[in-house]
Amino acid sequence: MKTTGKARRAITSVLTGAVTIALVALLPRAVGTDWATVGSLLGQLSLPALVLLSVVWIAGLWSHSFVLAASLPGLTKRRGLTLSLTGSAVANVLPLGGAAGTGLNFAMTRRWGFSSAAFGGFLAVTTLINVVAKLGVVAVALALSPFAGTATALPIGRTGLLLIPVLAALAAVVWFLGSEGAATTAGRGLDRLTRGRTKLERCLPALRMSVRRVFRGGWRPMTGGMVCYLALQLALLWLCFQLLGTSLSPAVLVTGLAVERLLTLIPITPGGAGVVEVGTTAALVALGGDPAAVTAGMVLFRSFTYLLEIPVGGVTLAVWLLANRKQAVAA
Repeated sequence: MKTTGKARRAITSVLTGAVTIALVALLPRAVGTDWATVGSLLGQLSLPALVLLSVVWIAGLWSHSFVLAASLPGLTKRRGLTLSLTGSAVANVLPLGGAAGTGLNFAMTRRWGFSSAAFGGFLAVTTLINVVAKLGVVAVALALSPFAGTATALPIGRTGLLLIPVLAALAAVVWFLGSEGAATTAGRGLDRLTRGRTKLERCLPALRMSVRRVFRGGWRPMTGGMVCYLALQLALLWLCFQLLGTSLSPAVLVTGLAVERLLTLIPITPGGAGVVEVGTTAALVALGGDPAAVTAGMVLFRSFTYLLEIPVGGVTLAVWLLANRKQAVAA
């Protein structure tokens, strides 16, 4: 049984990696350009330009650490940044790596003295905030589409189909948080599905109260941190095109960010690699962007928001493991 499980995971990893590589390799051809042209544009970037992009990227991560710190009372922003980087590094490498990243973050918070219940509330709050933030960007882009002519890239009909399951899940969460009876009912139903192996009828009402308590005490830094993070993501996207000599209107940039945020909700490949690049690039080209310039800009943007997180998060994890090992030896 164990061998079968390992073989299945290995096959999944190979297939996911092959799909990712194929999508990235075919990205320029999908929009009518080639890697030689894209590479020549990227080769024009200067060192100061890369430093500027790095500063904006780091500022965005620091803004997001305010959200994480407010979601787990007692967590410092430095540790919040550590959770963000290490969890993203794992999620960006492994197929369905979000679960592995969550497991790593759970181990880290336990090491810092937080309880399992506290981490459960933290996970619920951060997941809800991230999904709402992504939907908020999509909502802004949809609201601008009639005036900016961007409905081609983000058609309401097709986008609505993608949003239906996400909105249904959000409605269930609102129902869960709004009523103590809903939490008890949901827990009882899940206990029946697991034939009594879980105690969710008792645990979910406590989780509900914990989540509500966190929201009441930290909604201001959560909101401010997330708004700043999204603004800096938009600034990073704008700079990626500006530094390559391509200018896109604010409405088109918001639409591009909305498509990118929406596609990250589809966990086909680790971190949406390949899927996000192809989908967002195609949308921006459909809105009138130059294929080569748009492809180069998206490759540059995703190099920071996806690719760079892997080595930086890996180094952060190595430093954390080394520090904990030294503490254990000293103890």
